[in-house]
Amino acid sequence: MDSVRQATFDVIGRLQAASSQTALFSELKEAGRYFGYDSFIVTGLPHRQGENLNDCSLLVGWPMEWAKRYTERRYIHVDPVIAQIRRTLDPFMWDEAPYDRSDPGPATVMNESPSFGLNQGFCVPIHRIDGREAGVSFGASRMDLSDDARAGLHLVAIYAFSAARALSAMPSNPADPERQPPRCSAREIECMRWAAAGKTGWEISEILSLSQRTVEAYLNNAARKLGVANRVHLIAEAIRHGLID
Repeated sequence: MDSVRQATFDVIGRLQAASSQTALFSELKEAGRYFGYDSFIVTGLPHRQGENLNDCSLLVGWPMEWAKRYTERRYIHVDPVIAQIRRTLDPFMWDEAPYDRSDPGPATVMNESPSFGLNQGFCVPIHRIDGREAGVSFGASRMDLSDDARAGLHLVAIYAFSAARALSAMPSNPADPERQPPRCSAREIECMRWAAAGKTGWEISEILSLSQRTVEAYLNNAARKLGVANRVHLIAEAIRHGLID
């Protein structure tokens, strides 16, 4: 078995074994070292104009500032990559997604993303049997995928989406069929609000007159409660659960 196929099956095995979203996030991040991406997102697509990225996403491994800008400016509704997911079943490179360059919405998304290290990317559309659409997208400053690597990453994306969807549907308490919203302390919520505003741990510590270590502990505790692995996903989940706005 060649190296690409072996690596693909190794990654898929680890994705299937992931028992939490945190573990799944870590495995997808690690897989990027082989496939050449450093950012990724696993997300559904909005079906209503009122829906935003935080309403649809399952795992967010984008640069924090790009995720924040993408959400605040509601780019999910004008992103050419999202539009291409709706049109095709086949995986594609971002630059293969057509758009009208005279249309300021799509052009802005494509022109701004390189400033956040997202010059190139590869996207795998997911079309579910219930009619809902989703996608798994991988990005980097440069992605040079062979045909075999594209096929391997296609498979990885399918398994990643399946695992992320299954883990997001798991109840926080196995004895309770309904997933309960996480309970975060007032300090944890306060720290998340400032993090959502783009403040660093040190800046939050200065604002709240706390040590940076204490601030990081509050944010790490909140991340553990929400079952996420990084700051971007923490903010997205906090917004989704109504803990911050």
